[in-house]
Amino acid sequence: MKIVFLGNHTVGVKALETISKMADVVGVVSHPPDPEDGIRYLSVYDFAIQQGWTVIRSIGKNPSLENFIQNAQPDLLWVTDYRYLLPLSLLQLAPLGAVNLHPSLLPKYRGRAPLNWAILQGERELGLTAHFIDNGTDTGDIIEQIRFELSPTQDVGDALEIIYPIYQNLTRIVLKYFQTGKIPRKPQNHSQATIFPARKPQDGLINWQQTASSIHNLIRAVAKPYPGAFTYFGNWNITIWKACVESSFHKATPGQILSVSLDKQFCVACGEGILRVLDFTIEPQIEQGFRISLGDMLHQNIGESIE
Repeated sequence: MKIVFLGNHTVGVKALETISKMADVVGVVSHPPDPEDGIRYLSVYDFAIQQGWTVIRSIGKNPSLENFIQNAQPDLLWVTDYRYLLPLSLLQLAPLGAVNLHPSLLPKYRGRAPLNWAILQGERELGLTAHFIDNGTDTGDIIEQIRFELSPTQDVGDALEIIYPIYQNLTRIVLKYFQTGKIPRKPQNHSQATIFPARKPQDGLINWQQTASSIHNLIRAVAKPYPGAFTYFGNWNITIWKACVESSFHKATPGQILSVSLDKQFCVACGEGILRVLDFTIEPQIEQGFRISLGDMLHQNIGESIE
């Protein structure tokens, strides 16, 4: 079976490694150049070069992409973390169609950043879905899903470590279906669908008027390797990497630092409840010749923008 792969990120490399052991990779399509490619995550482009495969960088709606796939004559298109929609004319070039791996339990969390959004919404059960691609956004028939649990103490970095081998496992399962010619198809229940937009680093700004639980979920959703949830204290930007809900009640102003501890933790009043900050960084560390300390922040309010 001949496959053209379109993808990005570490998850793309994981899926592509598995595909190469079970099928003939006749072409690879990666994203246009990105400063994070090969730095924050593994590079599909670099991996394809190392393997000696024919590889191009392209967006989805590009005549040269359609020519590339047409010349490769694949039986199947395989998509993993490719952010561009593919036109129907391109999808029709592969007789067996096109499969996408989407990191949510479709039809929930269609669209961009599904892992981040699911954690932000407080979901405990996450997953990966293999589905056929049609002319919608993550709307095609489901082939297979794998589920996993994420505890409230785990964040998106933990979720990625859990899901990397799931990408490989699900790829093997689906390719075996194609090899046998018996491929399950289950239409999605569109009435249960939710769709979410892309996220940007500025979306990590903390609103201390929200509940401690909601802020905790935001911190978990954008933790490393993502840019992190952040707040302000004067001219300092405080990025919070890890926290926990300390209490459900308080009588203080949201954003007020209620206590600090010798182990460099501090508690903040929220719109409802108290959040204990366990791990954070402050930038810039040195301002006007002195270093900020937690003692300077005690009983002060954080969350006001830098002027």
